Amino acid sequence: MNTFYFVYFTAGLRLVEVRIPNYVIKGATAQLECLYDLDGEALYSVKWYKDGNEFYRYVPRDNPPAQTFRLPGVAVDLHNSSDAIVNLHNVNLQSAGRFRCEVSGEAPSFQTVTEHGDMVVVSLPDQGPPKIIGGRPRYQIGDWVRINCTAGRSKPAVNLTWYVNGEPAEPQKLRKYETIVSGREGLETSVLGLQFRVEQHHFRNGDMKLKCVAALSSFYWRSNEESVEGDRPQKAPVLESRESDSAFASNSRADPVQASNTDSLLMARAPNALLLLALALAATLAGGSLHSNWPAFRHSSKAGFGPRVRVHRASINVVRPEQEQGNDKPNDKLRAQFIHVEQTLQDSLSAAQRRQLLLTAR
Repeated sequence: MNTFYFVYFTAGLRLVEVRIPNYVIKGATAQLECLYDLDGEALYSVKWYKDGNEFYRYVPRDNPPAQTFRLPGVAVDLHNSSDAIVNLHNVNLQSAGRFRCEVSGEAPSFQTVTEHGDMVVVSLPDQGPPKIIGGRPRYQIGDWVRINCTAGRSKPAVNLTWYVNGEPAEPQKLRKYETIVSGREGLETSVLGLQFRVEQHHFRNGDMKLKCVAALSSFYWRSNEESVEGDRPQKAPVLESRESDSAFASNSRADPVQASNTDSLLMARAPNALLLLALALAATLAGGSLHSNWPAFRHSSKAGFGPRVRVHRASINVVRPEQEQGNDKPNDKLRAQFIHVEQTLQDSLSAAQRRQLLLTAR
């Protein structure tokens, strides 16, 4: 608790010391002291004023010598007060103000000396230690720290200070806000922000400590600290051989899938391919050729007498030599063989196989 001290010297009556506490906690007792030296003179009176209004008077000739005057926020403890000391009990926010001591000598000089001091009544924060808002449990290098420290309501507003890893934060990293005043008593809320970009040196042993301290004179000090971790990104493999092994393993897993797909495709197309080969073989044995868009089957055609198997609208026709050659007509026996081959092929294929054969040929 700080106290104003005043020493006032004059010829004869003089003030030796005036003690008025700078800060008093709400609900506590405040002691005002006015020490003087009469230097041979008689004391006439000692008077106390608050903001210019008298609230206590001590006159040795009166009975009782001490008396009080009602004043809001001032409650004098008469049993523990005298000419040199005045005790105020159960002080409240209205008790704050300027207090003045006035000492006067007896006649005939009635010399008077006076001095004053200011007293502040403190209402401590009502919500415990300051709160840190907006922080994250982890930060990476390059991230922005944007956090606020908020103290509980008090009178007057407390002073807030940020520390990063035990060191006061640089002024350019601080964000100051207006004090918030609320309630009938005008309690004040302090807010102080901290903003900076995270760098490597902010992490010590993988952690960064952010601390907010709320203080009021020498009798109030509370703090709150958060310890945040630095994100540890996954490390890339150190040895190139490990990366290579991983790539090979990935390819090995993919190969069976690709092989399986290829086998399925071949199995799906195998009946069509075998069917076409059977048709081509039948046509060849009959002395004709398969009529399709495939060049290999075109080259197998021969000019002259020979049927061709034509795929047209999901049907298979054997093109007879007389259709291709016009005037060159085969004998009846050969024609009968052609008809037999055509009918056999038609009967052996279902409608679905004909459509599939048509699509494949196209």
